[in-house]
Amino acid sequence: MTAAREYGLIRTTADAESIFDDRTIPAGMKGTVLEARSDGSCLAEFAFAPQTADSDGDFVQGILTRDQYEIIET
Repeated sequence: MTAAREYGLIRTTADAESIFDDRTIPAGMKGTVLEARSDGSCLAEFAFAPQTADSDGDFVQGILTRDQYEIIET
């Protein structure tokens, strides 16, 4: 099984919780790995709304266990 890599792309396979607020990161959401951990878990960032010239976007971060995500790009 391939481990997550920093700045790699992942997709959630189960709902996860945001680490800074009570929002749920839904299964199927794509994100970017910010930190890969030796136990297979990772810290990742997800965009509910993209950053634009008029808006800062809406981003959340979550810590996912190995069974909560799949790698979609290495």
